[in-house]
Amino acid sequence: MASKEIVLPSSVVPSTWDANTAALMEFAGLTWYEGVGDNRTRQFAPPGIMAAFIQACGRTGLDPTAKQIYAAQMGGKWTVLVGVDGMRLVAQRTGEYDGQDPIEWQQVEDGPWSPTPGKGAPYAARIAIYRKGVSRPIVQTVTFAEFGGSGGNWSKRPAHMLGIRAETHGFRRQFPMELSGIYTAEDIDSGTVDAIDATVVEDVENWAELVAAATTVADLMAIRDRASAAEQYVSNRALFLAKHGELSRAEAAEPAPAAEPEPDENVVDAEIVPDDEPAAAEPTKPAEPDDEETELQRYERETAEEYAAEMKVTGA
Repeated sequence: MASKEIVLPSSVVPSTWDANTAALMEFAGLTWYEGVGDNRTRQFAPPGIMAAFIQACGRTGLDPTAKQIYAAQMGGKWTVLVGVDGMRLVAQRTGEYDGQDPIEWQQVEDGPWSPTPGKGAPYAARIAIYRKGVSRPIVQTVTFAEFGGSGGNWSKRPAHMLGIRAETHGFRRQFPMELSGIYTAEDIDSGTVDAIDATVVEDVENWAELVAAATTVADLMAIRDRASAAEQYVSNRALFLAKHGELSRAEAAEPAPAAEPEPDENVVDAEIVPDDEPAAAEPTKPAEPDDEETELQRYERETAEEYAAEMKVTGA
């Protein structure tokens, strides 16, 4: 039997994912676990970065399971990243990629260029990338002073890292339609400003999607608390109220399951004989008022109080 194809989700709401989609999103770095034992909880990237990631996959056709594209937090912000192999693949799929020359390094300013790097950090690296129908290649040169980084692989393999910077920068120039805004970890990690238009997404919630995915009043109230903590509830009040009314009506319409009577072990094969005259029905007592505030009443009261407070602050 053929294995089920793993596809990217059409929604950024995790409750709508199946097991295969959840596994793919975890592989792409968009969901993970924190804590240990009973305190171990699943965490999710912001809906905005999920949407940006899904869009980037669709635009480039790259495969997250092959680590051609993934998401990561770098410098405190979420970023969609690709590997240099992913850039090469995108260029090849255009049908216009016409090869490239080997990377060359220059150890000192105005020194000779060599396809073999010397010892230590090079002064510069360059590469020529060709495109069909274009008479001249893009020759991209980067210097360590401008594009180099520090620490990690930059300390261990500076020539290799600078060569990747030259290649990825050249690919973006030669194939701007396909690779504009697409960056590698080497690009971002170097801290240079040429990654200024990388796909960076702030940590924001998509309240419309979250509210739409709520299936119970309890779920909605939890989302409401998150929105209030983020100071986003007032601006989305109408959205929450409409969904609360919908869920409240749905829950009220569901009949409670009738409890089955427990059998009396002392009664065996009893014969039921109807009375000649039916017993007079006892008068129905009027329902006593419930002094406890219902969930809906509490919700509407809190909403009214918040609205009045907002009007007082704004002077409306």
